[in-house]
Amino acid sequence: MNLLSESLGLTTIVGGWVFIILILGWALKTAPWHKINNDKSAQHVLLGASVILFLVWQFGASLDNGITFHFLLMTLFTLMFGPQFAILGMLLALLGVTLQAELGGLSFGINALLMGVIPIAVTWLMYKSGAKFLEANFFVYVFYNGFLSAAIGVVVSLSLAAVVLWVNEVYSYEVLKQSFIIYIPLMSTPEGFVNAMTLAALVVLKPNWIATFHDKTYINGK
Repeated sequence: MNLLSESLGLTTIVGGWVFIILILGWALKTAPWHKINNDKSAQHVLLGASVILFLVWQFGASLDNGITFHFLLMTLFTLMFGPQFAILGMLLALLGVTLQAELGGLSFGINALLMGVIPIAVTWLMYKSGAKFLEANFFVYVFYNGFLSAAIGVVVSLSLAAVVLWVNEVYSYEVLKQSFIIYIPLMSTPEGFVNAMTLAALVVLKPNWIATFHDKTYINGK
């Protein structure tokens, strides 16, 4: 969902910008630039994925009270590019959405945190934990990293969005409970399904596009 600038308080706006600037600095400093500096194909994939994300974020299911749900696809982005490039691609897509939908630039920071950084962080933490504690095979990679990470990521993201809406008095708790919170679990399954199915297709058709997938780890000898 996208938050409008005029509906947010100063603390939320400033806090969102402070966090996203710090996270952007981290992404720019630690991103593995050597992977794309001399690889035009990788650059085109990242840019193309950002454009697709921008288009996906244009569409959503709107409720009567103006709340809109849409796919995040941050799990797929993270597994394809790693957290740093996922953040950069997400920010590029969100910039386009902000300008096109006239959300107001002041809400850019908090929207980036809720729609991008939070699910990216959830996905990466689960990916690292899975690599350490779970058996490495194709099913685990697609179901755990693709489906489960996306499902949990969207639940955490939307739950925090509900808190932001409540704290900023955009909606009362009763309205949120009846028209927002009850839909959060329902969003987890389609989000997980879309991410997992797309991930599985790319692993089969374009495995070189998935930075976190390696044949030797997940297929050979399994």
